[in-house]
Formats: sequence, structure tokens, C-alpha cells
Amino acid sequence: MSELGQHLREAREEKGLSLEDLQRSTKIQKRYLLAIEEGRFDTLPGLFYARAFVKTYAEAVGLDPEPLFDQYRNELPNPQKESIDLPSRSERSKSPVRQPKKSSKAPAFLPAVIALAFLVVIALGIWLVTQSIGGERDAAIAPDPEENVDADFSEGATEPEADEEAEGDQEAANEDAVEEEPAVEEEEEEEETSSETSTLNLLNSSGNTSYFELEADRFDVVIQFSDNSYVDVKNGLGNMFFSGQPASGEELEYDFQGEEEVEFNFGASQNVTLIVNDEEVDFPLNIIHQKINITNSVND
Repeated sequence: MSELGQHLREAREEKGLSLEDLQRSTKIQKRYLLAIEEGRFDTLPGLFYARAFVKTYAEAVGLDPEPLFDQYRNELPNPQKESIDLPSRSERSKSPVRQPKKSSKAPAFLPAVIALAFLVVIALGIWLVTQSIGGERDAAIAPDPEENVDADFSEGATEPEADEEAEGDQEAANEDAVEEEPAVEEEEEEEETSSETSTLNLLNSSGNTSYFELEADRFDVVIQFSDNSYVDVKNGLGNMFFSGQPASGEELEYDFQGEEEVEFNFGASQNVTLIVNDEEVDFPLNIIHQKINITNSVND
């Protein structure tokens, strides 16, 4: 147990508070409160939350957090991150290009091929019935033997050709239908493989800031404006992606897959809709000016 954690625990016990009581008052999960007391800051959802959680814990047990930060600054994590290259202003203003989703529908010409094959079969049946009726009628007339020989020779030359042509059309239609089935199955498998889960958990709220943890392989963000609102977007290192006041009806889109932490500052949150991975985020606080801080646990 660290000295800072021991000090916080003693203050909590002097107040007669259990970890469950502290969880209800601070909205911080019990396992994170216990990790703070034991000095296991690396188990918190991102090292950037360490100071915020310790501050909330200290205030809940009646301690001033600033002297604690000075006294135990060697225990608190202070991650050093390499600076990243920001895109140019023109590149930041461009919205990411979204790739169209593949359709699982079968090709449009497949029903036409099946219908054509069906018509060929019907036509072949009608032709066979017609030939059968014509043969019986010719036999009843009892034609001249020489003419019968010529007719038999003529019919024997034409009927196999018609049969072979019809069978060839049928086989070609069947082959086309069979060739299309694997394509449909492959597209369905690709769609099932592309499915993914995305979970956004609210950790706690402190002041006008709400802290979320994202568990997903992607980090796509869309910000929609129903009216004017000041907004700025930056990562955990303070690098700014956007700062300004979009007009009503405008929309901002970002792909933050490589970012560990992103914070959104909304001056008029009632005019803003925040969408993360195609899911709208409910603002936890009923105030106008509020911030949303999201840590992507996949990049921890």
C-alpha cells in the first residue's frame, strides 16, 4: 500500500465511510477506489484519470487535494507522451471519407437468369408435346413409303439438334445460377466478419466533465449541430483537432482510432448531438456548458 493510499484510507475510516459509501458519493467504481488506496494506479482506466480520481476521493473524505498532489507527487503517475504530428488546418477541416458498406443482396441479374431458364424448360416441354401430336397425326394419314423415308430422315436430323440446343441452354442457365451462390455466401461471411461490438461506459462525473471508457476496435465520431454552439476537440496531450462555432445544420466527422484520449468541450450542449461508433451519447449532466472525456481502452 502506498503512503498516499494509506493517508486517504485513514481519512475515510475517520469519517466512518466504507468503500460502498464512497462509491455512491463519488460515482467511482469500488475497484478503482481500492486500487487508489493500494497505489495500483496502473489499473485505472488510463493514467490520465489518476489525478481526477484522487482529487474526487480526497474531496469526498474532507481533504484538500492540492497539498496531497505536492506531498505525494512522486507516487502519482506522470506519463510522458511523445508529441504527434498534427495534420494541417485544411486537412483537419476535411471530414474522413466513409467507406460504403458492402451489400449482402444477390446480384440483380440472378432472378433474370432463373426466369430465363424456367421459360426455356416450358418452351422445350411445349415443343416436345407439339412434335408428339404432329407425329401421331402423320402416322394416321399413312404417307407414301418414299415420303416417309424422307420425313424420317429429316426429323431425325432436326430433333437431336433441337434437343441438344435446349439442353445446352438449360445447362448454361444452371451453371450461372450455381456460380452466383458462392458469391452470395462470401458476401454474407464478410458482413458477419465485419460485425463488431462497441461499448461506451460512463465512469464518473466531476465538475462539468463526464468521463467515459470506450471498448471498441474503432473510434469514429460525428458531431451534429441543431443550433450554434462553441466547440473544441483535443486529445489527452492537448493537441487541438477543432476549435470554433459551427452553424446550425453543420456536421463534424473524425476517426480517432489511434488516439488514447479525446475530450470534447461544448459551450451549448443542448444544441449538440454527439455520436460515437454510430451510437448517440447521452449527456450525463443537465447543464449547458459541459465536457465529455473519452478514453479508448483498446489503445491503453
